[in-house]
This record gives sequence, C-alpha cells and structure tokens, in this order.
Amino acid sequence: MTSKNKIGILLQGKISEWTVDIIKEYEYNFPTSTILLSTWTTEKIDDIPCKVIQLEPPKKENQIAHYTINHQIIGTRAGLEKINCDVVLKCRTDQFIHNSNIFEMFETLCSKEKIMVPNSGHQESIDYYISDFCQVATHDVLLHYWNLMPFFNDPRLILSPESYLTKNYIQNIKKDKRPWNSILSDYFCVRSYYLDFQIEWEKMLKSELYKKDNKMNYYNDIHYTQKNFNL
Repeated sequence: MTSKNKIGILLQGKISEWTVDIIKEYEYNFPTSTILLSTWTTEKIDDIPCKVIQLEPPKKENQIAHYTINHQIIGTRAGLEKINCDVVLKCRTDQFIHNSNIFEMFETLCSKEKIMVPNSGHQESIDYYISDFCQVATHDVLLHYWNLMPFFNDPRLILSPESYLTKNYIQNIKKDKRPWNSILSDYFCVRSYYLDFQIEWEKMLKSELYKKDNKMNYYNDIHYTQKNFNL
C-alpha cells in the first residue's frame, strides 16, 4: 500500500491556460505534497506535470447552464478517492493560491473538524453562502462533505452553487437546523481571500465584468479581515 503523505493538493475542473503554471508553482511551494488533477475525458492532458484522472462529465439535462455542482461533486469524489493524504487543499484549475504557508495556517488557526475557506464577502449576509473556490481540511472531513453530498437534479431550484453545497452539508449531512449566523464558525474557518489565501484568478484578469468587481472585493476583504482578526 502506498504510504500516506501529510499534505495533498487536489485540482478539480477543466484545464485552463493557467493550469500547468499553477501546478508547477504548487510543486515548487509544496515539494513533499501529492498533487492530483481531476478533470474530464474531453480535456487534453499532454502537458500536465502531475498525476491526472479523467472522468466522463455528467449529463447536462438537469443542470442550469452555469451550474457546475454535479461536476464538482463527481470530480472531487474521484480525486479524494485517489489522493492519500492527511490534509488536502481542494482547489480550482484556474486559480493560483500563492500562499506557500497555507497548510501551516490551517494547522495553526483551524480546528481539524472545520473546513478553511476564503472570504466570499457574503457568508454573513447570505445564508449558507460559503465560497466554493477552495477548501483546506483533513481528508476525512472532505470525504464526509463530498461523498454524502446529494447531486443537483432540480433545474427549478434557484440557489447558487455555493449555497447549495453549504446548505446540504449543514442541514442534510450534519443535520444542523440552527440559524446560519449562529453556526457558521462551527463548521468553517473563514480567512482572507487576498491576504491569507493570496488567490489570483484567471477571470479577474480576462473578464471585464470580474475586473469591475475586483477592486470592491479587495476592499471588502480587507475590511472583513481587519474586523474579524484585529489587524
């Protein structure tokens, strides 16, 4: 049996122009980690410098066009099954997480029963709105989260992917019906998007819509960090 690595990185999603460089940076920043890409049979993987699994993408008949809920569930489950590590960073294929101390931050600041996530700017104002950009947690916690997550199958349901995943985790998997604002910190350790995770997102540079939001998101994130962490 393959020995277990302490830390692992699971990239899930389509291959973007940034994916190879993201993987190379992770290899440099985390030289002892296991790195795995979970993607689709429709993607070209010739240049990918890490282990890869390719899956058949889910059918789209029950999906709202911009929703990737079932893609996340299928891709992450398969990846977690293959990655044998104590703590896992589950992340996107089009976002750098530049903080080379992200795993030390998790060990120091986050309970091993919680999931560390970046500030979304909305987790306190919108019920169950936790960013799905990335998660840092123990392998066991992520297995519990993703393996029990129900597939999205109701196109009439108007609920963001972020809220869909979090609401199902809290209410249906954890069976916790308490008010959201009173339990947010029981399950999630929210840290700064820019200062802690140091995320750089491809869409922020290429999409005019995201560019317009970027500056406001930055100031909101800094305000959130100062308010919650006494900086």
